Amino acid sequence: MSSTSEQSNGTNGHAETVPLGRYLWTRIKQIGISRVFGVPGDFNLTLLDHVYDVDRLEWVGNTNELNAAYAADGYSRVKHGAGCLVTTHGVGELSALNAIAGSMTEQVKVIHIVGQTSRRMQENKMMIHHSIGFEPDHQMFNKASTAFRVAAAELQSEKGAPEEIDRVLRECFVKSGPVYIFVPIDLVDLPVPSTALKTPLSLSPPQDKKAVEAAAEATLEAIYASKNPAFLVDCLVDRHDSIDELKTLLDKVPFPIYSTNMSKGLIDESHPNYVGLSNGIPSRIGVSAGIKASDLVINFGLLPSDTNSGGFTRSIPRDRSIDLNPHTVNIKGDKIFSDTPLKAIIQSIIEKVDKSRLPSVKKPSLPERPLEDDQDATHITQSWIWHQLASFLEPHDVVLGETGTAAFGMPDATYPDSTQWHTQTYYGSIGFATPAAFGADVALAEMAAASSRPRGRTVLVTGDGSLMLTVQEIGNMVKQKASPVIFLINNAGYTIERVIHGAKQSYNDIVPFDYSKMLPFFNMPDEQAKASFHRAETKKELEEILKLDRVKKPDGGPQIVEIIMDAMDVPWRLATQIATRGPEAVKEMKEAGFKVREMEHGAGFWS
Repeated sequence: MSSTSEQSNGTNGHAETVPLGRYLWTRIKQIGISRVFGVPGDFNLTLLDHVYDVDRLEWVGNTNELNAAYAADGYSRVKHGAGCLVTTHGVGELSALNAIAGSMTEQVKVIHIVGQTSRRMQENKMMIHHSIGFEPDHQMFNKASTAFRVAAAELQSEKGAPEEIDRVLRECFVKSGPVYIFVPIDLVDLPVPSTALKTPLSLSPPQDKKAVEAAAEATLEAIYASKNPAFLVDCLVDRHDSIDELKTLLDKVPFPIYSTNMSKGLIDESHPNYVGLSNGIPSRIGVSAGIKASDLVINFGLLPSDTNSGGFTRSIPRDRSIDLNPHTVNIKGDKIFSDTPLKAIIQSIIEKVDKSRLPSVKKPSLPERPLEDDQDATHITQSWIWHQLASFLEPHDVVLGETGTAAFGMPDATYPDSTQWHTQTYYGSIGFATPAAFGADVALAEMAAASSRPRGRTVLVTGDGSLMLTVQEIGNMVKQKASPVIFLINNAGYTIERVIHGAKQSYNDIVPFDYSKMLPFFNMPDEQAKASFHRAETKKELEEILKLDRVKKPDGGPQIVEIIMDAMDVPWRLATQIATRGPEAVKEMKEAGFKVREMEHGAGFWS
């Protein structure tokens, strides 16, 4: 959300003053948030009371603070806006911190509101519960999150509090990252001026218009001088609200288009100029050759982590690339422009491009996928499963892949148009995807009710190891009647760790769950639970399950499909990714029995 016109007042008129808590939640509603995640605690309870004072703002509790932060992250990604959670002093805010770190790493907009001890308690260093030591510094938890946020409002007075709240909410959007708002319990009900609520917040980043024009012109001159340019699209285009402008540009300028693990789905794979997912060595045959043949690659919003660049094997020479970053432009390493927001620079290029000067570029053609040696297997294999699940997808579905085999397997398949794909590829905290899927489903239901997008389905693909960490949020799905389709890959432990090291060591084993008991445990009625759980050990069994109407059109609660797979079977992209660590990694995988495709070279980055 970048336009102030999209913000509603959130209240029916304004008194001269309102309680600070009311001011905060009104602003939260105005910037596009309608559901608040979190866990109640004694230092945030009176603050939560004010949620109910704001029209069309609803509280959605979670089973713990970590899950609440993951859910807010998933909500933010699907809405292309911000998510919000509330925790309490100390124990609550620390519990959420790992998820906040992931949002910081992947530039997801999350607003973390913390109910703090009173100012008198803080000043007198009182030994209040949830604190540490005999003369506790009540702000030590605040200090712990400093590196994991782009801004914070550390409220200590009602004077200036509205301005601080507004500043931090704006920074959340401008910098696209987590922000904190700390509210001492004794400030919640104090009156603050309400006048500012009549003016929607400006959420657009500052820009140097001359620099934007100059950068756009320099980019176009480089394109005009090239002979075989290409576009590489990454996830920060989405995080910084530039995807609509980018799609307009890609339709207007017919160059080959490549995506990454983290940007899959942003550009429809049916687009006439779409080539494939460029991830260095772990790319489909022909993709790396195509992008290497380009004499100029225009990169949009890159996040070039090891897991998003094939272990840094997607190497594009500096003198053959233009980086259009969220706030800067780098042209071949020679010219650097600042204060050039990605949205503004793309729009300027659209307006200035002279199509008569564009080079004519032929889209690379890719060879057919190689036949797998286990294609005739009757049991469910990694080479088969991802394409089968992709065939189940429908336009407007939101797909979340857990860190593990799903994050590397699902990108190998082709998605229908208008499919959203989300995975925590860079931060890679296992357990993220389940509560994020809950947040995503909440967002989808909200947006469909507002007719802002088709409902679509939430499709979660997770593993037995990852699910253990955040399984409690399945209970919240049941309680809230969220209806995701959950594909649970049961491969007897941490297969993603087995392929890295210790394939047969006991530390990669997990507690074996009986997943058929999960939905009844979370209080789903027995008859509904029986109809909502499915188990497949063979390809034929899974094919039949995917034909069921209640799986294709879930309603009133989650549908869970347990899929039994071999512990030593991994997607080829994952094995190839691990192989980029070097010859020793390849040797260990082969000795453990994993299949590894041949590398283009024997070097690795890991050592």
